[in-house]
Amino acid sequence: MKLNKSVLSISILLVLVSFLIGCLPVPVTGVRILQDDWFQILLGGTPFQLTIEVEPSNATNKAVTWTSSNPDVVKVDGDGLIWAVAEYGTAIITVTTVDGGFTDSVEIEAIAIY
Repeated sequence: MKLNKSVLSISILLVLVSFLIGCLPVPVTGVRILQDDWFQILLGGTPFQLTIEVEPSNATNKAVTWTSSNPDVVKVDGDGLIWAVAEYGTAIITVTTVDGGFTDSVEIEAIAIY
């Protein structure tokens, strides 16, 4: 049985293309914080975990960074855990995707109850 070289070449090419398409990185198209746009946390209270959704859900690099506009009032760690460090004030907590630099923010008000 004689194999046609062009058919064999096309078959190999199709297999390689299919493999490469499956290996291509999926870029991030957005991020959102799943909590309300504004809420309060208590000084001395339990830290609160912010949760996010990176889009699309199959994005290759879902890494993010977190920042606080006012770390003297509300701090945030690298995992989105926030806590109040002042009796009153507000801070904007922002999450930014490493891939694409997409952002979302939430305003946090720190309060103390006596």
